[in-house]
Amino acid sequence: MISAKHSTFQLLQKKIQYLDSLISNLKREEELLSYRDADSAVKIEFKNEIIVRKLEAVDREIWERGEKEVHSAEEISISESVFSKLDEARNLQKKVQELLVFEMNESKKEYWEFSIKRRLKSHLIQSSGLSWTKNYC
Repeated sequence: MISAKHSTFQLLQKKIQYLDSLISNLKREEELLSYRDADSAVKIEFKNEIIVRKLEAVDREIWERGEKEVHSAEEISISESVFSKLDEARNLQKKVQELLVFEMNESKKEYWEFSIKRRLKSHLIQSSGLSWTKNYC
C-alpha cells in the first residue's frame, strides 16, 4: 500500500505541475488581453484546453483509485496546495473570461460600425448618381 500512496502523491505533484502551467498561461493571457491582443490570447486559450484535459485525466486516475484510508501529512499538505492552485486558476480564468467577453463585444461593435459605414457608402453612391459601370462621377 505504500507504493499506492506514493503514486497518489506523484499524481498530486503532476496535478500541481499542470495547474502551474495553466496559471502561467492564464497570467500571460490576461496580460495580452490588457494590451488588446485577443488573437494571441485565444491561441493560449486553446493550449489551456489541452492542459485542462490532462488535469481531468489525473483527476480520473485519482478517483479510480478510490482510496479510503487515512492520508499522510505529506498527502494532506500537497492536497492543500492543489486546492490553493485551483482557486488561483479559477480566479484568473474568471478575469480572463471577462476580458475575452469584452474583446468579443468590442469586435462585434467594430464589425457593425464597419458594416453600417459600408452600407451608407453604398447608399450614398447609388443615390448621388455616381456609377463606376457608366464611367462618370
